[in-house]
Amino acid sequence: MDQTAERARRLFENWNSRAPYETLSGANAIDRISEAYDVQLALQQLHAENRGTIAGRKIALSSKAMQQMIGIDHPIAGAIFSSEIKSSPATVKATDFVRLGLEFELAIELNSDIAPQSSIHSGETVCEHIAAVRPAFELIEDRNADYAKLDPMTLIADNAWCGGVVLGPALSNWQGLDLADIPSLVHQTGKPIEETNTGAADPLNSLAWVLNHFSGRGIKLFKGEHIITGSAVRTRFPKTGDSLVYEVADASVQISVI
Repeated sequence: MDQTAERARRLFENWNSRAPYETLSGANAIDRISEAYDVQLALQQLHAENRGTIAGRKIALSSKAMQQMIGIDHPIAGAIFSSEIKSSPATVKATDFVRLGLEFELAIELNSDIAPQSSIHSGETVCEHIAAVRPAFELIEDRNADYAKLDPMTLIADNAWCGGVVLGPALSNWQGLDLADIPSLVHQTGKPIEETNTGAADPLNSLAWVLNHFSGRGIKLFKGEHIITGSAVRTRFPKTGDSLVYEVADASVQISVI
């Protein structure tokens, strides 16, 4: 077994055994970002047997504060598996996760295949690739990681902790909205309503970054894939009995934790 496969196998076994999250170290430590994404790809191939084919992509560490905390100067990307895409309203078992985190995102559905290309996508050009825009929850599985001790290479290799997505209905007139400036609301059992704005996650530039990342890796994206573009609200860690709603314009996504 080569080192990429060995690293991927270790991450795969840790995920399936629900072991506490740990950084790859010693002989398995990763030094370069390109190596981390090679391990991620090998890991995704292992996960596909149980979690389904890749049906979407994600951006993580989109905020400068999070990047600085773990010592990186750019976002990272991961994949979403088909068996882990749910429609709102959704019910999630807390016991299916070591520690469930929720992030509050826009999910952008691609209207066509996007092959690797030499030109650069930008926040101004990506709208031509959008079929629909939905509010979404990303389900994070951090396995009780210590956020002060994160290693960006391991986080990349471990598919950026994506444990699934809950998709709300499509915004009825996304073309008439400024996706980077939509007031939105978070409702959670027992907590005050939180007001936020989609611009906190810079969704169009985040989408462009994701498209450019996969283009640079020589990876084709496909019509119908959903790209989640980063959380507009700090990650929340709901408990059994909690219900949450994320409202964006005329659509909302709902989840109940049992």
